Amino acid sequence: MILNNIVEALSASRYNNKVILIMISVVITVLTVDISLIKISDLNTSVSPSSSMISVFIVMLSTYVTAQYIIMEFIKRKSNRTDAKNTPHFNTMHKIVTIVQYFQIAILAFVVLQIVVMSYYNVAMIIAATAISYTLAVALLGLLAKRFFSWFKSYKNFVVLLYGLTSAILAINAGFTLIFVNYVLLSKPIVVVQSYMSSNPPFFVSGSIMDNLNYAYVISSILSFMITWAATAMLLRHYSPRLGIVKYWIILSIPLVYFLSQFLSLFLNLFASLLKSDPVFFGIIFTLIFTLSKPAGGMLFGLAFWAIARNIHHNGAVRDYLTISAYGFVLLFISNQAIVLVDAPYPPFGLATISFMGLSAYLILVGISSSAISIAEDSKLRQSIRKFAIDESKLLDSIGSAQMEQQIEKKVIKMTKEHQDSMTEETGIKSSLTEDDMKQYLEMVLKEVKTKREEG
Repeated sequence: MILNNIVEALSASRYNNKVILIMISVVITVLTVDISLIKISDLNTSVSPSSSMISVFIVMLSTYVTAQYIIMEFIKRKSNRTDAKNTPHFNTMHKIVTIVQYFQIAILAFVVLQIVVMSYYNVAMIIAATAISYTLAVALLGLLAKRFFSWFKSYKNFVVLLYGLTSAILAINAGFTLIFVNYVLLSKPIVVVQSYMSSNPPFFVSGSIMDNLNYAYVISSILSFMITWAATAMLLRHYSPRLGIVKYWIILSIPLVYFLSQFLSLFLNLFASLLKSDPVFFGIIFTLIFTLSKPAGGMLFGLAFWAIARNIHHNGAVRDYLTISAYGFVLLFISNQAIVLVDAPYPPFGLATISFMGLSAYLILVGISSSAISIAEDSKLRQSIRKFAIDESKLLDSIGSAQMEQQIEKKVIKMTKEHQDSMTEETGIKSSLTEDDMKQYLEMVLKEVKTKREEG
C-alpha cells in the first residue's frame, strides 16, 4: 500500500523529522488555499462552479485523508520507538482519535460521491463533519487545560497557568463555533445543488439566539488568540535580551496587530476610495490578506515550541514531542475556520480544513503531555539512581577502588533499567535517559559521595 510505504520511509529515514516538516508545510499551504478559495467565491457568486473547481475540492479532501493517515501513523511509530505500547491511556486515546478520523473520512467520501454523481450534497453531512471534528477538539483541549491547571497547582508557574487558560479558551471557542455554525446550517436547505448560490452573509436579528451566538463566537475568537499570544510571549521572553526588548516586542506584536485589525471597522475607511471604485477587487485583496492572519498567528505560537525543541540537544524524545505540539498549534489555528461553511457553499471548500481541527488538538495534547511525562520520568530516574548509588556505597568500606565502582555501576544500572521499564508501563512514555546518560549521572553521584566521605 502506498501510504504504508510512505510511513515506512518516514520511520526508517534518519531525516524523518525533516520529511514530516515538509509534509506539514504542504498541508498548511493546501489548507490556506482551501480557505482562500471559499472566501473569494463568496465575493464572486455570479459564476457557477466549474468541473475544475470540483476537482480542486476533491484534491483538498484527498490531501486531508492522506495527511491524517500519515500523521497518525507517524505519532504511533514514534511512540512505539519509545516503548509507549501496552499502555491503556495512550492506546485508548489513539484508538478513539483513529476511529473518529475514519468516521470523518467516510463522511467526506460520501459528500464527494454526492457531488460527483448527483451534483448536490446534503447539508447534514457538513453538520456531521463539523460536529465530529470540533467535538473531538473540545474534549482534547479540555483535557489539556485540566492537565495544565493540575501542573500549575503543583508548581505555580505563570507560563503554565497561561497555557492552561489558552487551552480552556480554545476549547470554549471551538464549542461556540460548533454551536453557531451548525445552528446556522440547520436553517439552510436540506440539500445544496450546483446552482445554489448564497451571495449574502446570514442576517441576525439583534438579541436573537443567532446574534448572541455570533457575538460569543467573535469574542471567544479574539480572546483565544490574545491569550495564546500572551502565553507565547512569556514562553519566548528569554529571547528578548538577544534581540533587544523593543525589537522583541515589535516583532512579537505584528501577528497580534495583524489579527485584531480585521475586526476594526475603522480599518475599512482607510481604503474607502478603492472600495468605491472596485469593490470586487478590494474584497478579494482584503479577504486574501486577512485569510492569512490566523495561519500567521499559528506559525508564531508553534514557533515557541519549535524554538525550545531546537535548543534541546541531548533529549531526543522531548525534542520530538515538542515539535509535534508545534505542528499542532500551527494546524489548529489554520483549521479553526468552520465559520466559512455558514453559507453552505458549493462545492463546500473549507471542509478539508475544518476536518483537521480534532487532529490538531490531538497533536498538541500528545506533544505537550508526553514531553512533560518524559521530563518527569527523567527526574524520577535520576532520583532513583542517586538513591541506589548511595545505598550500595554504604555496603562498601571504600568506594575508592575502580572495581567497587564498577560493581556499583552494574548493579545500579540494572536496577534503574528495571525501574525505567516499570515507569514506562505505568505512564506510557519512556524516559529519554539512555544508558550513557545513566552512567554519567551515576559517576557524578559517586564522586559526590566520595567527596563527602573524604570531608567527613
